[in-house]
Order: sequence, then C-alpha cells, then structure tokens
Amino acid sequence: MSIEIRLENITKTFKAKNETIYALKNINLNIPAGKTISILGPSGCGKTTLLKVIAGLEKPDEGKIFFNSEDVSELSPYERRIGMVFQNYALYPHYKARGNLAFPFWIKKVPEKEIDEKIRETAKILGVGFEYLLDKKPKELSGGEQQRVAIGRCIIRNPSVMLFDEPLSNLDAKLRVITRAQLKKLLVTFNVTSVYVTHDQTEAISIGDLIGIMNNGEIIQVGTYEEIVNNPKNSFVASFFGKPSMNLLEVKVINSQIMWRDKTIPLDKKIEDGEYLLGFHGKDVEINPNGEIKGEIYFIDGTPADISKVLHVQLEDNSSIKIEIKSGEIYRCGEKIAFSLPKKIYLFKKNSGERIL
Repeated sequence: MSIEIRLENITKTFKAKNETIYALKNINLNIPAGKTISILGPSGCGKTTLLKVIAGLEKPDEGKIFFNSEDVSELSPYERRIGMVFQNYALYPHYKARGNLAFPFWIKKVPEKEIDEKIRETAKILGVGFEYLLDKKPKELSGGEQQRVAIGRCIIRNPSVMLFDEPLSNLDAKLRVITRAQLKKLLVTFNVTSVYVTHDQTEAISIGDLIGIMNNGEIIQVGTYEEIVNNPKNSFVASFFGKPSMNLLEVKVINSQIMWRDKTIPLDKKIEDGEYLLGFHGKDVEINPNGEIKGEIYFIDGTPADISKVLHVQLEDNSSIKIEIKSGEIYRCGEKIAFSLPKKIYLFKKNSGERIL
C-alpha cells in the first residue's frame, strides 16, 4: 500500500557564529500516496535538509511528520522503511553489485535462497541488462550502471517511501536522459510515494507528478508544471521556474495605469500606486514590425531539431526578455525586432514579490 506523507510545521535551524540560520521554515507539505514530488530550488535553499528530515537522518526543531496517520517523527530511518538514493551512489566498493543488493539481508541473516529470489525480482523490475551487472564490482561499472545498482539496492528492501538526492547530477548528458527514463518507468511501475530533490528543471518536470518550489528554507508553491507556470504565487517563482521562465520588467503604477518607459497600459482594477514588476510569458509574445517595443536578438537558445526556440532580446533600455518562437521561424543574432506586449500580463510588487494581478 502506498504511503501518504504529511509534514506539519517543520522547522530546522543551525547555529553559525552565534547566529541562528533557518534551513527549513514552518514547512507544511502533503504528498499524495503513490505520487512523486520533485523539490526544485537554488543551491542552499534547504532541499537536501528537507529530504534528510523526511528520512529521519535529521531531527526537526519543531513540527511533525506523518506517514498516513502514523506520527513517525521519533522513528529511525530503518523504522520508517525509507529507501534513499544519493548523488554519489554510495556503493560498497569491495562487494560486487549482487553483494551490494544482498548486504542488508546478510546483516539480518536472511537465507541465501530468499536473498537470491529478491535479487531476481529486483533485476526483473530494473529491466534488460541488469542481471549482467550483478557480478561486477562498482569500479567496473559506468556511472549510469552504478546508479542502477544504487536504485536496485533501494527498492530491494520494498521501502514505504523512496527519496532521491540529485541522483543523476554526476552523469553525462546522454546518460542522464537514459537513466531519467528508466527511473520514471520504475516509479510508475512501483507506485511508491517518492521525493526527488534536484536543481535541474528538466529532471523535476520529467520525474515529478508534482513540483515543489523552494527558496530560503520555505516551500513557496506546489503544483503541476502548468499550474505553477500559469499561476505563479510570487515573482521568485515566476522568474525561477518555467522553460523559459517568465519575463519581468520594472514598471510603475500611477492612477491604475502601468507606466513603462514611454508606454502606458491601463488596468481593469484599482491598484495602489508604486513600483511593480510586469510579467509576461515569452510564448505569448507575437513579433510584428509595427510593435511599439523594440530590441535586438543577442542569443538564440535551441537547435534545428527543437520544436521551439527561445530568442534572448535586449531592449532599448538594456533590460532583456525571452521570446519563444516555433522552429520554422528564422531569426539571427544581431537582428532587430519589434513586438507588442501580450494581452495576458502579470503584476508583482517589486519589494515583496507578492502577486497582484
């Protein structure tokens, strides 16, 4: 049976030079049974600490952790039946892959016949070619093969919850794509509740059923890719998440009108005067020679094989934006273009980042 994970008011602090640093701030999170949530955020935002707290490797200063209705806050990682896959694989170098899978059962003196059966079942789950790896030591395996063994060692114990700490970051680009696909297939087949920590948006989107955006020890927003991109909670989420992320321009609001350089945009609702960030998606921008905003393309992100490409455009006031185009459209670096602001716009307070519109 899959486990629902619930975190209630989790806070974790560390002391540094007589200063209290918040690694996690009052986190409340609900992960549905059988789902995978990708935790995404910049370095140092608390992603790995959150994972360790769920695993029981770190104890929070405040708050509780529930697996279904059971409070596991005081239980050890073993008692929580956690399976964890690390960035550096953490395999025993003197054992072959078979030994790495069998080790936790050797400790408990499980009969060899039963261990062999568990290894056969695990090899079947992990697919073609895994049995070939079983008689090799870690030093004889590629990075991708080592990670498959690490995942096998995790699932052979039939964990209630699987936790992944940037497991693919040590692999080259091609292996990351291959291993990512294998891992997603495994999670769908295994139907185990999982938390996947990464700083790579492509991984987060590909692996997670849900995505949690973290910053400064807080989970800012949780949702699907579409929910977060189309309805970002604040300017940090808008500027951080998305492929490409939202464009943000510094503007002023006076008498419920947006003022940007010499442009005026009337608003349909009453908004307090002040400094704001005007947001819009690059996919909503239409390039046309009669557009009132002008700029120059300085970089094109994409290859001829991509369905779409992203133009990086420097505007006349030296700010830059990103415009998404279809693959058939031809533009070149150094080319000058013009466009109009799209109808769908967002507005955030400049200082707090709070979304207003």
